[in-house]
Amino acid sequence: MIEQFHHKFTNSFFLWFDNYLLTKGQAFTNTTGTLFNYTDERLDPQYKTFGSAYKQWVNDSSISGAQIPSGIFANNVFSGRNSNLILDFENGRVLSKSLTTQAAITGSFAVKDFNVYFSNETEDDLIVENKYNINSRIIVNDENYIAPYDQVIPAIFLSLDGASNKGFAFGGMEETTISAKAVILSENNYQLDGVLSIFADSRNEVFPMIPMSSHPTNEFGDLKSGFYSYESLRNQFSINTNFYINNAITSKLTDKVRKSLANDIYVGFIDFEIQQHRYRD
Repeated sequence: MIEQFHHKFTNSFFLWFDNYLLTKGQAFTNTTGTLFNYTDERLDPQYKTFGSAYKQWVNDSSISGAQIPSGIFANNVFSGRNSNLILDFENGRVLSKSLTTQAAITGSFAVKDFNVYFSNETEDDLIVENKYNINSRIIVNDENYIAPYDQVIPAIFLSLDGASNKGFAFGGMEETTISAKAVILSENNYQLDGVLSIFADSRNEVFPMIPMSSHPTNEFGDLKSGFYSYESLRNQFSINTNFYINNAITSKLTDKVRKSLANDIYVGFIDFEIQQHRYRD
């Protein structure tokens, strides 16, 4: 199947949301830490895996002050992509064919305050049914790697609820209205209120349509070209295909309801109404 309008929207919305949160909220922390060797059965055995205590790492160079890693130090010697190193920003780790499992690995990177995921699950499934590991941004016990692939909190889950079209102008132009949602699962009320405040003010923001072929990361979670800047990427696309945020409504669970959940987490919601005037493909 060729790429459809909804594919383009989900990619565009995800990239905009992640950048907006990191920019407006400075929602990241620069840190330096040890990376620990572990075995990942999903990978080819030739890859040696070294994981940090955090996921996800910031990969967007347009975020002012964020330390975007280009490699790691192995036994105090720098190793980068030219040494066949893969940086998995999604899972907060590096993959290597040349490093030994006994190597002492350290790295410096910016950790997101919130992991951002796209999900097709309902609110009930996200909040009530699922049990999450908490990848606290404050390490209180001995540091160790965080397991890959599983979704961990603090996190924000984005979803597309639906879309509708109506005639807008002669010649076949239509007004497409998209309902999108963000479910925020946070460690504390300060984190939650911060996210809700940032996106309550996102009304009237615009972001461009970016096709999935321009998504910056590959199947390993590394940058396709070794560099990514959302601000540079968005400027490559026409303003005639911009999405417009018509409304953003925030809410959150009360403490009474929250305490009945399986996890001791703070939960909030953002309902977006997003529009674009377009001609059908």
